[in-house]
Amino acid sequence: MRAWYWFLKIILFPIACILCPCKIMNKYKYKKYARGQIVISNHLSWMDIIYVYFGLPGGLKRALSKKENEGNKFQKWFMSTIGVIFVDRDKPELSSMRKCINALNNGDTLAICPEGTRNKVNRELQPLHSGAALFALKGNAQVIPYVVHHKGKLFRRNYLAVGDPVDLSDLYGKRTDEATLQEATERFRIAMQKTLDELDEWVENRGYKHKNKQPKKENRALKREYKVAKRTYAKSTRSK
Repeated sequence: MRAWYWFLKIILFPIACILCPCKIMNKYKYKKYARGQIVISNHLSWMDIIYVYFGLPGGLKRALSKKENEGNKFQKWFMSTIGVIFVDRDKPELSSMRKCINALNNGDTLAICPEGTRNKVNRELQPLHSGAALFALKGNAQVIPYVVHHKGKLFRRNYLAVGDPVDLSDLYGKRTDEATLQEATERFRIAMQKTLDELDEWVENRGYKHKNKQPKKENRALKREYKVAKRTYAKSTRSK
C-alpha cells in the first residue's frame, strides 16, 4: 500500500496543485511523530481530503469515509489502496475500528472529520462526534487540528492552517467512558476553533504574502556575517 500511495502521490501532485491550489499557515507545526497521529479537520467539500493528502508532508495517510462512499467494486478497491477506511456511521464495525487503531500503532496518520459529514450550512463548526476521541485515546495518538478556510472550488486558491497539538496527556490510559470522550472532544473543538480564528486573521492580513520574508532576511544576514567573519579570519592569518 505504501509503495502505491507514494507512486500516486508523486504522479498526481502536480495535478492536485493546479486543480486545488492552497496556501498553508504554520505548516511547520505538522511533524512526523514516532507514534501515529490523527489530523482532525473541518469538512466543507469533497476537496478537503485532497488538501490533506497533498498539502501536508509526511508518509502514508489513512482517511475515514462513510460506508455509502464505497461505490462499485473498483471504486472501493481503489480508495482502499490509497488508505481510505470505510466506516458505518450508524453501526461502526469492529473490523473498521481495528483498522484505525492498527494504522495508528503502525505510525500512520489518520485523517478524521469529527463533524461527521460535510457542513452545507456555513463555516461555523458543527457539533463534533466522539469517534476521533475514541481512536486518539485507544491508539495513544498525537492529535493535530487542521482547518480549511472556505469551501473549495476547482482552480481557486484556498487557505489552510495547522494548529498546535491537542494535549491529551492526562487522559491517556484512563477508562474511555462517555465523560472522558466528551472531555477530549471538547478539547478538539476548542483547538479547531482557535486554529480557524487564527487562519481568518492570517488571510485577512494577507499573511501568506509575508511568511517567507523573515526567513529570507535571516538567511541574508547570516551570509553577511559569514563573509565578514571570513574576511576577518583571512586578514588575521596574513598578519601572522
